[in-house]
Amino acid sequence: MLTFATILLALATPQPAATPTPNPLTVNGFFRSYLFTRQNASNNPGAQFNYTPGAKYSTTGVNQLGWEQAIDVHADYAFPGGWYIGGTYLYGDPFAGPCSEAATHVKGAACVSQRPPNTNPDDTVPDFILSTFYEGYVGYKAHDFSAKVGDQVIDTPWAGPADTRIKPEAFQGGFFQYNPGPWVYQFADMLQFQPRTSSTFISSTLLTSFPAGNRGLAPNIYYAGGGNITTPGFLYGRIGYTEPSKRYSVNGYLWSVTDIVNMYWGDAQYLIAKNKWKPYVALQGGLEYNTGQSVIGKINSSLFGAQIGANVTRDIVVAASYDQMPWHYDNITLPAGFSCSNSTNQIKIPSAQVPPKPGNTLAYFLPLSAGQCFTNPNGSTTIAYGGWASPFTDNYANAPVFTTAISESVADRRAPGTSWRITATYDSPNKRVNFIIGNSWFDYSNALAPQTTTEFNLDGTYRFWPMPKSGPYHGLRFRYRYADRRYSNTFCGAINTSCPSSLSYGSSYLGGNPIFKYNRAMLEYDF
Repeated sequence: MLTFATILLALATPQPAATPTPNPLTVNGFFRSYLFTRQNASNNPGAQFNYTPGAKYSTTGVNQLGWEQAIDVHADYAFPGGWYIGGTYLYGDPFAGPCSEAATHVKGAACVSQRPPNTNPDDTVPDFILSTFYEGYVGYKAHDFSAKVGDQVIDTPWAGPADTRIKPEAFQGGFFQYNPGPWVYQFADMLQFQPRTSSTFISSTLLTSFPAGNRGLAPNIYYAGGGNITTPGFLYGRIGYTEPSKRYSVNGYLWSVTDIVNMYWGDAQYLIAKNKWKPYVALQGGLEYNTGQSVIGKINSSLFGAQIGANVTRDIVVAASYDQMPWHYDNITLPAGFSCSNSTNQIKIPSAQVPPKPGNTLAYFLPLSAGQCFTNPNGSTTIAYGGWASPFTDNYANAPVFTTAISESVADRRAPGTSWRITATYDSPNKRVNFIIGNSWFDYSNALAPQTTTEFNLDGTYRFWPMPKSGPYHGLRFRYRYADRRYSNTFCGAINTSCPSSLSYGSSYLGGNPIFKYNRAMLEYDF
């Protein structure tokens, strides 16, 4: 029976605090200041030819510098039932005065036509203004299923964020995932692509366009009008399994990039023992072939890689990696206007074909700074090829290959060969200091010409204060990276011990700068 006394007792009894309703709006982002300098050996008097008398400057290898600041703001709003919307805006500015606009950095413009000993802008940063809503999507996540449709950043091995400068690359389309227990199934259909040095989405790729700071479409592939080749995107699929105790995992992937390439990829990792050493072994490999209209030519590549690693102390991990791709050779008759130099083993592009003529192309995915061709006594030409074509990581040095160094991977050289890498990684107990030291060796030699490349790397990150449990501060960090890369057989001279006798001292052989160094400094505040 309800009485006045029981009412008073109920009012006097402390009630449990109500559970606060989660805030459906999430806002975060970063401020980033990025300084990048590149030193090319051929920029200084005499450096190109080992300081010999009469040395020449190289107008294609001037030193470069870029310094840009950017603010990135991301917001998500969650609706009941698993639905959400989100977007990201980035503004970057190098404060470079009249050279701050992207239009002043096109080929031949005043801001990129400097001559040694001046310094060129480094447009891989880029060294011009960026203003872009690179994300804008609607998504759903519930019952082990998630989907996101719109402009977005995705994370897959051969098409990912590539966020190693000012902004990540982004894609336009739909990404779907089903994750029941230890299994994961992914599917994506992407229609357009935004490079990391662009503010707009394009119906093209890094191999079929001319993005700022990138090698872009190869000169042996001629296209009407000399512009981008339009490709409507790619399909992606993945099936993966991670053992419940996380002792091992295995994944199979497919990227079908319209009219360019079909990429079949797989990786696996196994933890050998759950002890203080945590030894592991990892494998990777894949096949790829040109497909559809094959707009960048014939592609036929296979890659196999292995990696072993272990904790030598609680805080230091050492790893050794190996990757291998075989060369392929075809005997062909060169298209009209093309020729092959047996002195340099390089294809000569017909300079008279400007603007490019449609239909006149050497339809092969050729290696860079390696032996490309040889003219046979019977008049045919042997073409060397077999490199891995990577439409969304080319020249970004972020390919998932185990031996990828800070400034180069085998995919960036578009060349087959054998490569090795050794690294040691230190993580401090308080997780505020990370330091990586590594060395890579690349052998791109083939039956036509020898070519080797080495690269030494240092990579350090310092986080200024520990992360609080809550609040707007999500970290202030400084990261510094250094790369020292050495090429053999680029120019004939004292630095080159195997140059053909038919070439004069100081001549270009396989192309590229004999010595390349870069310093990359980044200060980032996350909120």
